[in-house]
Amino acid sequence: MKTVLTIIKKEFARFFKDTRLWITALILPGLLIFAMYSLMGTIIADIEEKETGGTSTAYVLNMPQSLSQSLGSAFTVNGDITEADAQAAVREGRAELLIVFPQDFDEAIKDYSPSLGTPAPNVRIYYNSAETKSLTAYSTATALLSAYEETLANKFDVNRPATENDLFDLADAQSTARTALAMVVPMVLLMLLFSGCMSVAPESIAGEKERGTIATLLVTPVKRGSVAIGKILALSAIALLSGLSSALGLVLSLPKLMGSAGGGLTLSMFGFGDIVAILAVILSTVLIFVTLISIISAYAKSVKEASGLVVPLMIIVLLCGVFSMFAGGLTSLGLYFIPVFNSATVISSVMSGAMSAAGVAITVCVNVAVAALLVFVLTLMFKSEKIMFNK
Repeated sequence: MKTVLTIIKKEFARFFKDTRLWITALILPGLLIFAMYSLMGTIIADIEEKETGGTSTAYVLNMPQSLSQSLGSAFTVNGDITEADAQAAVREGRAELLIVFPQDFDEAIKDYSPSLGTPAPNVRIYYNSAETKSLTAYSTATALLSAYEETLANKFDVNRPATENDLFDLADAQSTARTALAMVVPMVLLMLLFSGCMSVAPESIAGEKERGTIATLLVTPVKRGSVAIGKILALSAIALLSGLSSALGLVLSLPKLMGSAGGGLTLSMFGFGDIVAILAVILSTVLIFVTLISIISAYAKSVKEASGLVVPLMIIVLLCGVFSMFAGGLTSLGLYFIPVFNSATVISSVMSGAMSAAGVAITVCVNVAVAALLVFVLTLMFKSEKIMFNK
């Protein structure tokens, strides 16, 4: 145990005495993520406001009396223009829509009957699909015309509000925010944790092999298994700090990044049990990441080679995060026996408010067991002269 503590102190000293290293690994990730995501949220909000804000301009030719009020309330209507000029204005982005009604539209609708075999009056709507605001205006116009068409032979209504306060979507802001978090956080958090492990593990093992300093450590009377365990524990602690720094930056930037959904995002959504579950899963996941990257680093001859060999593993971690987005409705306990994927599943369930205590327990136990097995493999590699001395 004393030897393990000595190795841990050595790794901590190597890391924290290098000011540039700990600032780069611990401080910058959180700051950069917070700044980047907050800026993205601001830019997205500005774009949405620019493209969808305000009243859209619609040129309406042959405006029927029956629709003048509804179209006038939805758009800034202008009918004093030729059809060719109006099409040019929509094409160039100076207007959002051109709606062309047939002459005497109201009379044609009144006299139309399918039994006559004549074509129904046709309303032409020109829009610009390259402009978001034009697409939104087109959807609004088609919805208004469809609603008007239904009133001509209306038998019943669906979800017609009796008052302005009638709401048929019963999801509250907090539930909406939780659903959004369950989709975003697992993948991002896994990648942040993995990046934190990548920033410290290769340098500690592959870096020392490349510089030849690990040979001095291994020829001492210290047990190589103690060296491996000491490095794993120290690297896990450092990687966990790096991952938590990134996660903090992510959490602080989410309300601005998610825009309107951010109104339901508060820490009060999560209880003490949720926080403990997430921390336990994060810690056990970091152990797996650190041991896997350490094994790759022990096999590699240089930091550059180790970084290249880690890329396939990073892709697998990314896929686990992506697949967790589609596993929200699955309840099989078998999912919690899949390392890394189980972590993403638990984080998603906590974010959505559907945490399974059994799932959390299985996930932590499985991850710790897998990490212990990987530590054993790393110990065997440390005992191999061929691997550690690149023979």
